[in-house]
Amino acid sequence: MVVLMTRALGLEPISPRHRDLQKAQAAGAVSLPEYAWQFQSEMPVIKWDAAFDAWLDRRIALADKYAAAGYSLRPWDVFRVLPDKAKRSDIFAWDQGAIPSCSMHGAAHAYQCMTLTSIALGAPLYYEAFNPIYPFYAARGGNLAGGLDLYTVAEWVNEKGMTPVSLVGDDNLRVARAQLDKMNEGVKWQAGIVLLEDDFDERIRRACRALCSVCFGAGHFYSRSKIDRRGVRVMDGRAYGGHAQAFTAWMEIDGEEYVYNLNSHGDIYRAGNGEPENGAWIGTAALGRYASDMEMYGLPFIPFAEGEFRRDSALVNDFELPRAAESA
Repeated sequence: MVVLMTRALGLEPISPRHRDLQKAQAAGAVSLPEYAWQFQSEMPVIKWDAAFDAWLDRRIALADKYAAAGYSLRPWDVFRVLPDKAKRSDIFAWDQGAIPSCSMHGAAHAYQCMTLTSIALGAPLYYEAFNPIYPFYAARGGNLAGGLDLYTVAEWVNEKGMTPVSLVGDDNLRVARAQLDKMNEGVKWQAGIVLLEDDFDERIRRACRALCSVCFGAGHFYSRSKIDRRGVRVMDGRAYGGHAQAFTAWMEIDGEEYVYNLNSHGDIYRAGNGEPENGAWIGTAALGRYASDMEMYGLPFIPFAEGEFRRDSALVNDFELPRAAESA
């Protein structure tokens, strides 16, 4: 049964004008640079083309090698073992409360998780948590009442950048006017983005298997969790109302592929096995329901971190990666 959810959501359907602009944005995308995070300005919009598919194949092979060696590269596990010298925030997951700012919360979660994965693979980056309320407020034209479509969010993340906690603090429910003059500094935290133009469910599975994270918007979402027949804690309590979230992490059990759905409605899923309680896994059928109307809200996208994060040297030898058994 599908029920209506009264809690603040905030994702708006994409307008015809924004749909045309996003198509133009996708048409002008470029092939993936070798290290997107080395860019210091003007982060690219990256095309999902043969070159990106080949990069995903290499990442999947790398992910398989780490898994075979007993390591977990799930973002929450990497966050747990990340040394303080590599962190600029102790926040992993956000709760949007009653503010309809899900779109920027989904973008923040995807961006943060991609940064953690990059660090685990040796990129010399700091981890930042991004306060979603400031870019949301600015993209809304200076108010918190109403939502955004995913085109507006993707454009903002790519061109104007996100706003880190280390710059404006961790209150994601109120805007401090004294901090607004720092908004222009968000350009230092732009993200390169990959737009998913079609085959949403298949591409999301493939991206997550390749250790990427995806910000998405859809009409369907889930308000609780349950244990499925494979013993996996999955989303349950299907509801409807435009909502943006993030997918991050992938696994396969008995031939069923799961991706992890990171939400911004607090610790409502009671997830087990070391997973954060503000999310749960979803299988093929649930992902298909999400994908059925994603295009109505704007194209999902994968973010890649920008150069302001760079540290002097790679972290790969600075801390021990989490073992898979430790997350159970």
